[in-house]
Amino acid sequence: MREVNSGLGGVTAGCDTLSVSEGFSRWYRGRLVGGPFRPFDPGECDALERETGAPLPPAYRAFLESAGGERLDYTIRIPACEPEPLQGFGDLHRLGRDDAGEYGWGTLLGEYRRSRDVWLAENVSSTGLLPIARNGGGDTLFLDLNPATHGRLHAFVHAVPLPGYLDSPVFAKVAEDFNAYLDSLFVDPDMAEDTWADVAASDPSDPWRRTVEEWLDKETPGWRAEAWAVS
Repeated sequence: MREVNSGLGGVTAGCDTLSVSEGFSRWYRGRLVGGPFRPFDPGECDALERETGAPLPPAYRAFLESAGGERLDYTIRIPACEPEPLQGFGDLHRLGRDDAGEYGWGTLLGEYRRSRDVWLAENVSSTGLLPIARNGGGDTLFLDLNPATHGRLHAFVHAVPLPGYLDSPVFAKVAEDFNAYLDSLFVDPDMAEDTWADVAASDPSDPWRRTVEEWLDKETPGWRAEAWAVS
């Protein structure tokens, strides 16, 4: 995997289950979503749908309404990306405007407008595709808004001119819908180790440490017996 994301912070209310770290994160369909969080704005959703010319798929809209957030630090296996099948798209794009009041970098509408750029068109047709997340390497997760494939998720992963990495760009289907995508996510062992290392020296009562412990208890049972956790 190209990168390890270890940031689940934010501000929260509850979804299907309240975390012990109510001020940092939300659980949604068994996945921990990191903030910051903002109230769902139906007007911004309408504006996005007007510009794309298509409704948001129900599974993704439900996620925006109930969770939103800007972090989803998990891994998914994409066989088409061999020899790098493990990929992560932890940086979620937000609905609405950015902190400067613009549809800028990291906003759904802003990213949709920027996806018309030449660099993407050289590799994949962006027609009907809404960028919804990326990783630190610029690889992008797309939501398909085309009528025949409405709701599917696809990924565009860049090539890296180094041994053991992709030697050419890949555009591949990832999941049938957003719920199926969430169900396919898992915590990569390297991510688990690095995330724990960030908080291991903290006081056991520290809210962020408790968030990480809850996350690992749920997603990686038995992690406490690992050498990196014991030490």
